[in-house]
Amino acid sequence: MSSNELHSYSASYDSATKMVSTVVCAVLAVVALATHMIVVAALGAAIIGLSYAYSPRGYIISEGSILVKRLIGNLRIPLDGIREARAAAADDFDGCVRLFGNGGLFGYYGLFRTSKLGKCTWYATNRANMVVVITGAKTALFSPNDRDGFLAAVRPSLAVSALPGTPLPTGRGSGFGSLAPKLIVAAVMIAGVSFGLLAIFYSPGPPDYTLTPNSLTIHDRFYPVTVNAAAVDVEGIRIVDFGVDTDWQPAQRANGFANSHYRSGLFRLASGTLIRVYRADSKRVVLLPPKGGGTAVLLETKEPERFVEEVRQRWSKRS
Repeated sequence: MSSNELHSYSASYDSATKMVSTVVCAVLAVVALATHMIVVAALGAAIIGLSYAYSPRGYIISEGSILVKRLIGNLRIPLDGIREARAAAADDFDGCVRLFGNGGLFGYYGLFRTSKLGKCTWYATNRANMVVVITGAKTALFSPNDRDGFLAAVRPSLAVSALPGTPLPTGRGSGFGSLAPKLIVAAVMIAGVSFGLLAIFYSPGPPDYTLTPNSLTIHDRFYPVTVNAAAVDVEGIRIVDFGVDTDWQPAQRANGFANSHYRSGLFRLASGTLIRVYRADSKRVVLLPPKGGGTAVLLETKEPERFVEEVRQRWSKRS
């Protein structure tokens, strides 16, 4: 078999990869829909897109190299100095630790370490078809659907390397992309997951505030605001109970944050009126109605009755 012949092998996903990919995509979609935030949706799309783009689509063996086909760009792995090519055994994965790689989202690829193989690079999508190829530069794992055919195509390179006087390469072969793309992928994935978890579970409780004779500053992480006392109808300040005062229930987010535990920013009522909302889990909030055509504020506090009394005392002289 000539080393110039081209041999192509497909790679399919195993059941675990399909399950992980489906669950991750579903979770990211739910997070995007629940938060209604463009940033969250964009990060989720980036995670899915980059993970899929780096996923091995198949392999080509030609001219003494293995070419890993990927949407992000094909990767060439020279077979110079090949020392071993065989089907992976169960003990090859004992003590497996993922150093920098993907463990199931559209495949298993990146840097790993096992007790037997040491540091190794994976370009796989199906753990049942894993093949171990060890060269003088690296240990790599692949998962062609036709494992026997793949090994048969690699063996001629193994035979050439075994000839007396054939030097083994001392330099490093093609790695898992350059360092910059790795860092970008890692940063996007970490940021996306972190932001998604924050968006789902963020629950700060009622926001802190600073009340002075002239203003009320609401210290919200995303949409802080200072309300001037002169712009508030002090006599109209009261407690709103969403179970009774349904007209004040926000119907649509305009420019704010919202999950099942906390809402802040600009929202619209069913009537279309724009209001500011700073609410955690309570159905009882304090209404700060505006004078004239300003924007009303609904603020949850730990002791709403006491807050209403305090605001009226401090601001009543300005009425």
